[in-house]
Amino acid sequence: MTDSFHIKNPLYPVFSIITSLVIFAGSLLLAKSFWGIIFLAAVFLLLVAFGYGRACFFMLPFTIIYVGIFSVIFYFASGRNINFAIQMAVRFGGVSLAAVPGLALEPVCLVRNLTELKCPRLVTLGMLITLSFIPVLAGEIKQVRGAMKSRGAASLWKPSVLYRAFLIPLIVRLVNISDTLTLSVETRGFVADDVTPSSYKNVSLVKKDIIFAFLFLGILTACIVFSILEKK
Repeated sequence: MTDSFHIKNPLYPVFSIITSLVIFAGSLLLAKSFWGIIFLAAVFLLLVAFGYGRACFFMLPFTIIYVGIFSVIFYFASGRNINFAIQMAVRFGGVSLAAVPGLALEPVCLVRNLTELKCPRLVTLGMLITLSFIPVLAGEIKQVRGAMKSRGAASLWKPSVLYRAFLIPLIVRLVNISDTLTLSVETRGFVADDVTPSSYKNVSLVKKDIIFAFLFLGILTACIVFSILEKK
């Protein structure tokens, strides 16, 4: 499902991961200030300007729904404290926005980048398999659910149906996929020794990445400074 949100020229993969972490940390740091909202809005527009518009607008309805639900819950749980509810909304909004750089990044780009940075091959292979397996797992669950519905066993609330009609077929399919992956790795001559790896396509740092990094850090720094001045 996430393949449709991959972009041709994403940010430098390591920058993408760092950006996600900083967005999350920044939303937590600025949650108690109005500048937290400004920070998320500015970063959203920055990502859109750098080609992440499809992923940003895909996440927007989901973000509005789940942030709205949890904000209402925390509003009543805190004794109708609107400020606390807004703070939680900023935090949850930061989580959604932090997922955008990763959503638009192809796993193979990240693996190529880590390979060029001399990351151990076992780590890069495991990361590639893990990241690529998520959409495969979603597809397998969808197929098993479709098979259940065609056989009249659509409900998962019954333990017997959940175990025999859903879990067992899903586990068998995942084991078969695991065996196929093992054979695929072996037939391609993969070894864990310290050998010089080759890459089909190099991932390099370009001017676009530097410009994004400066703008992103500028937004973060400005919001932190203004939030500190606001408290004085």
